Amino acid sequence: MDRDRLKDIQTADLSDSQVNEDFVHWLKTKGPSYLLVVMVVIVGYLFYIRYQSSQAQHQGEAWVAFAEARVSGLPASFEDIATSYGEIGSLRPLGLLGAADGYLNAVIRNQALGSDANSTDTLSDEDRSFYLQKADALYAEVVVGDDNNAANTLFAIGGLSGRAAVAEANGDIDSARTYYELVITRVGEQYPALATQAQSRIDTLETLAASVTLPSEEEVTARNNQEQKRDPKSIDSDIDSLISPK
Repeated sequence: MDRDRLKDIQTADLSDSQVNEDFVHWLKTKGPSYLLVVMVVIVGYLFYIRYQSSQAQHQGEAWVAFAEARVSGLPASFEDIATSYGEIGSLRPLGLLGAADGYLNAVIRNQALGSDANSTDTLSDEDRSFYLQKADALYAEVVVGDDNNAANTLFAIGGLSGRAAVAEANGDIDSARTYYELVITRVGEQYPALATQAQSRIDTLETLAASVTLPSEEEVTARNNQEQKRDPKSIDSDIDSLISPK
């Protein structure tokens, strides 16, 4: 029994020794390759985590910058958003529309960009023309970027309506009508209220085409200096009606 037991023990030791030798051989031959693969996977995972973190930080910075642009209201700030963060969500069309609206609002207020709200300085003809050109070009970029996707409908409508407003400001009634018709086509059945609004603006375009003649400065001065003569007969009749018994 003891001899058989010793034999079993020796056999087990030889087997363990063989396993250890095989493992050592595997480590020497194939171990470095597998270890390299593991290291590559770990490094790739860490890089992916860092990339995700940087992307999240970049997106956060983009939306913060957009909020700051809305506070300032300056077209240049919105243009920077569209250029620097155009790949994030809807920031490109939002930036372009914000910049275009800024230029158009300056024309509506008849004040230069950045001027105080209480300023009495009005836009020069050159500034007004430049602002309208910039607004139209930015609205056009939004329209060109439209892929006819339902998710981008409002952006496309904003661009087309903006171009129509610029055309109205320039007195180009035919172009304004064309843009409003494109709004109706682009909306389809998605936003019926917007299509109705565009049609209403088409119906009122003719009132803009009617020419309005303003009196000259000399005519206004002459009218202000004109003495109004009263009709004595009408005055006497009014007095008589007051004092006569009823």
